[in-house]
Amino acid sequence: MSQLQRTIRSPYLHAAAAIFFASCMNAMIKGLSAHESVVVVTAWRYSLGACLALILWTIFRPKLPGWGAVPFHLLRGFFQIMSAGLFFWGVSVIPLATAAALGLTGTLMVGPLAWLLLKEPLKRDVIVGTLLGFGGALYIINFEADLFSGKLEGPIFGYLAPIFASLFHSVSVVLLRFRSQSEDPIVVAFFANTLPALYVLPIFFAMELQPIEGLIGGYVIAAFLGVSFWSLTTLAYSGAPAAKLAPFTYTQLIWSALIGLTIFGEWPGIHTWIGASIIVAACLYVMRATSHKPPQTPQTKSASDTK
Repeated sequence: MSQLQRTIRSPYLHAAAAIFFASCMNAMIKGLSAHESVVVVTAWRYSLGACLALILWTIFRPKLPGWGAVPFHLLRGFFQIMSAGLFFWGVSVIPLATAAALGLTGTLMVGPLAWLLLKEPLKRDVIVGTLLGFGGALYIINFEADLFSGKLEGPIFGYLAPIFASLFHSVSVVLLRFRSQSEDPIVVAFFANTLPALYVLPIFFAMELQPIEGLIGGYVIAAFLGVSFWSLTTLAYSGAPAAKLAPFTYTQLIWSALIGLTIFGEWPGIHTWIGASIIVAACLYVMRATSHKPPQTPQTKSASDTK
């Protein structure tokens, strides 16, 4: 295998490309939401994404996972559509880079969620890092919306939306990890776009949607970017440990800032960058704390070994 082939097949390249496509998709959603409601944009993105995923399925014809996998993907689809809807609404009312920074808090939620849902031990360092990261998020929201002044300014819920979106996204990604080793990326991408589409289908009947002339191309591009994001993410997670892929998530800050400046004339203020730096530092601290595991005897297993 040549160096070029190894590079193309690298899970780290897949992870970096996935974040780039996600940043571009968020920018496309932000642009479309200036002409149509976020609910409608989300409905079109996932409906057309389902069509594109179906085309991929037809071309590559991956092995069917069986009906037993449908409830799993249906559950993950619920968390995914909730995450997407909240984040899309967030980027429609606040700068892209600010939304990306607040969205990084999802990394900090994994430890507490594992403790709450799976009864995994929660290290003190993880608690400290999580509190530090959310302190950074609170710092951003306070300076952007005067949270503690008593006179709220700006779309306060727009700043909270990416945080709640990251919570749902974290659950979705954790669930994805259970299947990425055993299922074809095309299968995962197919379910990641078709099953969430089922949740938005009622919107078409309730609102009698008709695409606004000139926006259908944007919907198709957003759908393509979304399908590409999930396909590349699945490829990356099936080829490398999640801990080694996590740092690529932080590149979304750079892409979002550059795209926001180039297309929308947005450039985050100094307080956003300070808060983002605190969040990233907290994420790295938590990742370092969780990477140091005690030696295991043959009779013991960690939670990661049972996945």
